[in-house]
Amino acid sequence: MVLAGDVDPAPLRAAGWQLRGSLSGLPYVDLRDAATYTSAAELAADPDLDAVAVDGADRELATLLPELRSAGLLLLLPTAAPLEPDLLRAARAVDGAPDACVGLLERWRPWALSVAAALPLAGSPPVQVTVRGWPRGLQAAAELVDLVSSWCGEVAAVVASPAVLPAAELPPMGAEGPAAVSWALLTASGATVLVSHDGSHPVARLSFPTARLTAGPGGVRWEGGAELPLLAPAAWVPSAGGGDPALVATAAALVRGVGGGDVPAVDWPWPADLSDLLVTARVLEALRTSARTETLVTVA
Repeated sequence: MVLAGDVDPAPLRAAGWQLRGSLSGLPYVDLRDAATYTSAAELAADPDLDAVAVDGADRELATLLPELRSAGLLLLLPTAAPLEPDLLRAARAVDGAPDACVGLLERWRPWALSVAAALPLAGSPPVQVTVRGWPRGLQAAAELVDLVSSWCGEVAAVVASPAVLPAAELPPMGAEGPAAVSWALLTASGATVLVSHDGSHPVARLSFPTARLTAGPGGVRWEGGAELPLLAPAAWVPSAGGGDPALVATAAALVRGVGGGDVPAVDWPWPADLSDLLVTARVLEALRTSARTETLVTVA
C-alpha cells in the first residue's frame, strides 16, 4: 500500500499492510528508504502495488480517485472524505474497479452493534430517534448519518438551524436539562431524527410503537429492561500502537480484496464503501443547503 496525503500509517501496519511509500508531488519529502511516487500513473506502473490510502479531505488528491481506481488499485479512505457528491459519483462510475473501503467507523463500535442486534426485536423501524450530546464536525455528522441510515433506512429530507425545526429542543433526560435541536433528518420509513449537540456524552433514544431503546457508548438498554451486552466484532483487536481498532478492522477487511478477492459483506459490520459515502455526502450537502436557505430540503 502507498499513502497519499495526511494518512496515519499505524492502523494500516496493524492491519497487515506493507507500506511501500507515498504519493507526493513534493520533491523534498523525506521518506528515508521508502519510495516516492509523483503521479497516479507511477502507482499504476508498479506491479507490486495493491492499494493506496488516500486523504480524501485533500481535494487535489480526491480528484485522482477515478484514475486510481481505473489503474486497478484497491482504495482506502481512512476518514469520511471527500464529501463532494460529484467527486464520489465519478469514482464510483469506474467499471470493474477493485473494492474501496471508507472510514465510517462508528458502525464498528460495540454499542452500535448492540443496537443493530436489538432492532429486529422491535418488529418495525423506529418512529422517532432523538440524539443528544453528539460531537460537532464533519466526521461526526457523517458517522451519525451512516448510523441513522442503518437504523431507519434512506434519509429523504433534512432541515437545519436556523430553519424551523420539527422541535426546538429535546426534553430533560436524567440530570441533564433540555437540549437545543440543531438539525433533523426525515427518513423514507417515516421516522424523524432530532439531533442536539448539547449534553455531556452521546445518547440516542430510538422509539418504536411499543418500546424504546436508549443507546450510546455508555451502554444500551430497553426502557424498563436490563442493560444489553456490548458486542465486539470478530475483527475487533484493540491495540494502543495500532490506533483506532475500527480503522484497523476496516483496513484488514480490504486485504481480502488483494488479488481480485471480495471485501467481506456478509456478517455485520462490514466496511463502508463509496456508495455509503455518497449517501452521507448527499445528506450533508442537503443540510448545508437547508441552513443557508432556512428551508426543508429534499435529499437529491
